[in-house]
Amino acid sequence: MEKKQLLLQNLKNIKDYWTKTAVDSLNPNSDLIWSENEDEYKILKTKLLSQEELNAYRKVQNEIIQGAIHSFLVMIDGGDELADKYLIDIVDRETRESLQKETALHEEFISYLLDIEEE
Repeated sequence: MEKKQLLLQNLKNIKDYWTKTAVDSLNPNSDLIWSENEDEYKILKTKLLSQEELNAYRKVQNEIIQGAIHSFLVMIDGGDELADKYLIDIVDRETRESLQKETALHEEFISYLLDIEEE
């Protein structure tokens, strides 16, 4: 599998993991040792009770996490104010080869999600 494809797949896996973790944390028996917002999760646990409410929360969390990853990739692609100061890149350590290669990672990430999540 192409390295860029592996990156996109891993970013999707991160998005899916944290979306699931956010929703699973609303379970009354969930262990919130990982969170610094345990009290806030306890409040949400009492508010989001129906399957419809949990699905809405899942969709919102997914969208927020996807947006954060997209913004991070826009930054790497040189599409935000950081580019006025300096440019950053994702580089394969072994080959020193850029994973960008004249492409927009943020656009490829969204395209990847559209392709993979439609299946």
